[in-house]
Amino acid sequence: MSQPPTHNDDSINANVVTFVIMTCFVLVSILLLSQLPPAGGGNNVALAAATVEPPTVVPSVTPLPPTLTPPPTETPTVIPTAAPTEPPPTATDAPTADTATTGAVNTAANYDPALIERGQQQFMLCAACHGPDGHGIPNLGKDLIASDFVHSQTDEELLTFIKTGRPIWDPLNTTGIDMPPKGGNPAMTDDDILAVIAYIRSLTASG
Repeated sequence: MSQPPTHNDDSINANVVTFVIMTCFVLVSILLLSQLPPAGGGNNVALAAATVEPPTVVPSVTPLPPTLTPPPTETPTVIPTAAPTEPPPTATDAPTADTATTGAVNTAANYDPALIERGQQQFMLCAACHGPDGHGIPNLGKDLIASDFVHSQTDEELLTFIKTGRPIWDPLNTTGIDMPPKGGNPAMTDDDILAVIAYIRSLTASG
C-alpha cells in the first residue's frame, strides 16, 4: 500500500513561519519608531533654553552712607595794586618853616675859599642855563643872584632842591625848561653840590 504525498503540509508550515517572523519584525519596527523623538525636537529644546529669562536681581535697599568730604573752597585771587607814584618834592619860592629851625642862611664869609673854588669848577655845568656869572639866560635858566628863592633857602634845602630838580610839569616852573636832577650830572656828590652852593653864595655877596 503506498504513502500519500506530504510536501504540501511542509509548504504551509514554512509560510506560517515566515508570516510570523515578518509580523514580529513589523511590530518591533513600530515599537522602535514610537520611541524616537519627533523631528525638530532638538531645536525646540535649544529655543526653550534660549528663551529662559535670567533671574531678576533685586537691588539692595541698604542706603549708602553720605560722604563727609567738604566741597573745595576757592582762594580769592589777590591782584597786587601798584603803589601810586608821587612826583618828587619841589621847593617853593616862599620861605619854609625849616628856615627858622635850621638856622640862618649862610653867607660867603662862612665858606672856605677852597670850597668856593671847587664850586666854581662844578658850576660850569650849571652855567649852560644860568650863565657863567649866575645871572641866568633868558628862556633857559633863572637869575640865581637876584633870586629870592635862593636867598630864603638854607644850604640843606638847596641841596635837596638841586638833587631833585624842577621838571616842566611843576607849576612853579615858569621857564618851560626842565631842570634835571643834579643839573644833569648824576655823578655829582652831595659835597660837589654843597661846593656849588658856596660858589653861588659868593656871587651873591659880590653883587
